[in-house]
Amino acid sequence: MRQATQRSETRADPRALQRWLIEPNAAADDPWWQGRDIWQLVVAAPSAAFARLEAERWALRQHRFVPVGNESPSMNAGFIDEKLYFAKPLADETGPRLDEFDASTVMVLAGPMPSRASA
Repeated sequence: MRQATQRSETRADPRALQRWLIEPNAAADDPWWQGRDIWQLVVAAPSAAFARLEAERWALRQHRFVPVGNESPSMNAGFIDEKLYFAKPLADETGPRLDEFDASTVMVLAGPMPSRASA
């Protein structure tokens, strides 16, 4: 019974961080941007889905939210939208290494670039 409760040493740790490149998938003049800034980021996360979520959290921290009436902040930077951004693993020999990420899990490669679509 003891063996059943111990983790296998041969399996990879599912929480291990990888580097993910999140880059624009839509053209800058695509109306889907709806006036959002366009970024290119490297995110340290265990999966592409978590990388997208961390990028959204990072984007929310970049803008000071001032409510006008009964409003609440939402995850609206577009990183979770697959029509706007593509997330792919970063090759080992490319970009920042995992040990270069200090307290933050997001590194900006390019941006903000305004979208050319009318809001």
